[in-house]
Amino acid sequence: MKSKYPKLAPDKIESLSMCEVFVFGSNLQGHHTGGAARYAYKHFGAEWGVGIGPTGQCYAIPTMHGGVDDIRPYVEDFVKYAKSHPLNRFLLTRIGCGIAGFSDKQMAMLFYDAGASKLPNVAFPEEWIVWYATFASIDQCSYMSEPNVPEVLTDDVLRELCREYLYQIGAGIRTGLPFVRIRYVLDDNKFGYAYFGQFFFYGDQLYVWDRDEIWKDTHNQGVVVDTFHDECDGRGYAHPVIFAGVCTNLKDIHGDFIYTGDVVRTDKLHDSLLGVQAINYPEEYGIILDNHSLPLKECQQIERMGTVFYNLGKDTFQPDIIREGCNELLNLLGPRLPFEEVHRHIRFTPNFYTDEWQYIAMEKLRDEDFDWR
Repeated sequence: MKSKYPKLAPDKIESLSMCEVFVFGSNLQGHHTGGAARYAYKHFGAEWGVGIGPTGQCYAIPTMHGGVDDIRPYVEDFVKYAKSHPLNRFLLTRIGCGIAGFSDKQMAMLFYDAGASKLPNVAFPEEWIVWYATFASIDQCSYMSEPNVPEVLTDDVLRELCREYLYQIGAGIRTGLPFVRIRYVLDDNKFGYAYFGQFFFYGDQLYVWDRDEIWKDTHNQGVVVDTFHDECDGRGYAHPVIFAGVCTNLKDIHGDFIYTGDVVRTDKLHDSLLGVQAINYPEEYGIILDNHSLPLKECQQIERMGTVFYNLGKDTFQPDIIREGCNELLNLLGPRLPFEEVHRHIRFTPNFYTDEWQYIAMEKLRDEDFDWR
């Protein structure tokens, strides 16, 4: 039976997922004759004669050979091991609190002092969580503090953040994650939105977790296992989507947040329609022009007019879609297309239209009730 809280180990561990490790108290000889050690030997592959370290789908910590200080080095070795295996989830039993005769407080604080509570991939018995809450709340552990996030997020930076927090994303840990909101193409004429922890990248392809049954047939379990080395049960269905920008935390004149991939009109550029993206110098969100860039922070008035997500391919697999869409927009605003036509394209987004008549039909049929925002 699995716990719904990643830091809380189940009361009764009857099965393990691909990434889970059963951590039990042993003796130095590795004679697994009773308690959790016997269960590990019978059900999870613990090897007879191995009383220290990884064995089967388990990890053995000897507790029968002395006092707390004698056990401490083995606990410290376990913490190093757990830290070096960030995609494994270590489920601690009440090590040392049975035949060995130690109290829950003694063992809980021993693991706390060794730094186990600072690792997101170590889950504790409920009896130990009580002590952590009493002496130093587990909610205040360093892994749950507000992380430093780059001010400007490109898709490359976003992929790197997902790699850094891969375990938390797969395990469904919601605390201590970067505060990032992204947009993606959900369907024709419809965007979806997700916070960090609800999405991940497989190569360049963005995947979003969703519990709605409509995504059951598009769920890709092979991608999930290959990415997280686990089944990730309970996370929902992982389905591929088109990345459509990250929230910049800047607002337009209507009070709406601006996303990369938005097409805006500003007081600095009169009636020009230009796409928002990350600009390298200075490192801000802005508009790339022919020979320089315009940071959004320098604009007094910004109005979102639409997005660059028009005329998409159904099988779009393009990590640089925002930059290329912004560049295409610059070309369209030349002698090729009039302003009204370009405005029509960017307004009815996202879409998979291929012919101009489809845009005209949208304008005639849905002009009054369509609001891309």
